Amino acid sequence: MRVTEYLKELIKNGSGHSSKSFFLVAVTLMGCFLLLIVGFVLVYEVIVNKSIKTDLMGLSAFVGAITALFASAGVTKCLSEKNENKNV
Repeated sequence: MRVTEYLKELIKNGSGHSSKSFFLVAVTLMGCFLLLIVGFVLVYEVIVNKSIKTDLMGLSAFVGAITALFASAGVTKCLSEKNENKNV
């Protein structure tokens, strides 16, 4: 399936594809990638400079923003599935 076709299926209602699940997976992958970059930058700085001179308050705000993205994606998914009629 092509990416454009899949994105069209995500937009349609009742297609069987969940846009919330896609959003959750996409945000998780992007967030993990960004957090790995932060970790590598800090490790590189320690190896090269033997110290951390980066603004850690700004870095913590960046990590907090990524955490907020994780939370928003997870809460959206949880609240939407809470009201679904489950056939058990």
